[in-house]
Amino acid sequence: MIQFQNVQVTYRHRRRPSLRNFNLAIRPGEFVLLTGKSGCGKTTVTRLINGLIPHFFDADLQGEIAVGALNTKTASLRDLARKAGSVFQDPRSQFFTLHVRSEIAFPSENYGIAPDIMQARISRTAQELELAELLAKSIFALSSGEKQKVAVASVYALDPDMYVLDEPSANLDGDGSAQLRAVLKALKSKGCTVIIAEHRLGYLQGLADRVIFLEDGQFQAEFSGQDFFARPDGWFREQGLQPPTSGSPPPAAGRRMAATVPFLQAANISFAYQQDQPVLHAVSLTAGHGEVTGIMGQNGVGKSTLLRILMGLEKAGSGAICLAGRAAGRRERRQRSFYVMQDVDYQLFAPSVWEELLLGGPVSPDREVQAEYCLRFFELDDYRECHPAALSGGQKQRLAVALAWMSRAELVFFDEPTSGLDGDNMDKVSRLIRALARQGRCIFVITHDAAFAAATCDIILLMGADGTLTGRPEQAGI
Repeated sequence: MIQFQNVQVTYRHRRRPSLRNFNLAIRPGEFVLLTGKSGCGKTTVTRLINGLIPHFFDADLQGEIAVGALNTKTASLRDLARKAGSVFQDPRSQFFTLHVRSEIAFPSENYGIAPDIMQARISRTAQELELAELLAKSIFALSSGEKQKVAVASVYALDPDMYVLDEPSANLDGDGSAQLRAVLKALKSKGCTVIIAEHRLGYLQGLADRVIFLEDGQFQAEFSGQDFFARPDGWFREQGLQPPTSGSPPPAAGRRMAATVPFLQAANISFAYQQDQPVLHAVSLTAGHGEVTGIMGQNGVGKSTLLRILMGLEKAGSGAICLAGRAAGRRERRQRSFYVMQDVDYQLFAPSVWEELLLGGPVSPDREVQAEYCLRFFELDDYRECHPAALSGGQKQRLAVALAWMSRAELVFFDEPTSGLDGDNMDKVSRLIRALARQGRCIFVITHDAAFAAATCDIILLMGADGTLTGRPEQAGI
């Protein structure tokens, strides 16, 4: 069904190919997992299958790719989309309507499918993917896991031959990953062909028939799903991957530092986007210089909202925030803060990686030395002249974390800094955050990764569905 023959891909402004001498055959009905360290080429493989290369991304393509009877070089994106339905890391990037039912219908409407057939497919999709209760909902009212379900459903209703997913679990909590697994299991049971590029592996255990391991743009190894997931955690770490069992809960005890006068104090913070729908309720916390505070909880409970309030991007409905023992307004908090967003595309502005690192401060020999260190530490040196938009998701994430290092901010806020990262780079981000703490910065980290939180944070706070904050979560799968 899918055939790669001697494929090589070099993106514009990159010195090295992102994929080289690549050969792969995928049979109908197979569930194939593509994995490897960040930047290994797995996203490029997905872009070749759905035709985004060469029809959207500017890249030199050599070799041949066949998807069914279609040659991806000559076939239109319209024809390829009927053959290979795509689901991206951030489902919001592929939504076009305001409600679930109309979103599921949208691709079918674009292909001129008759209304009676389209409505029958929507009903079938809702039943088979178990999302009937979502049909009447607004897109904006969905959790991250529910959004991924709808993204898959909009493709499913079009009835393609295969599904191509690029790190669909990157921003999901435990519940969201479980929902995604259930949808993928339904696709597998229907005999659909599924190709998925992933760093987070645990939720795919028992689903993948075959695992393709890529390294430095090349086909490195192939495993059966059973053999791959039976390997010990140490083997995964040696390959720079996250072990499938890395979702264990953080320890109950933190490393909280004793501080006579906390640097940041928040007291009785409440917030609501709509008056009858409170998001935060009487939240209080303290954090000191040199301390890393982790905030965990399910998708949609208000973790990112809390960070935006603490740094002054949102105005609290009630409560007070002090810095160094005195009241600090929103403007002052913004000036003293640096924010690594969950979607880093919104904070990359310069025409090259090197210029991005130097943006926002005076150019000096010291800053250039810092920037060189960041390039080497995060393995971005080969991409210094690349436009940030041309980087892979994991590379963009590493660049955004490097920008936090380059900043002089006393308060540093990370919202899901490990999205799209492999095991090695997750460890690097953890070490960099600890290094920032040793500089005396006051740091907050939102994460769903329990092992990362345990390795990085001095104290872990749990945000509940009722908008309250408690210490030291004891439950797994957050």
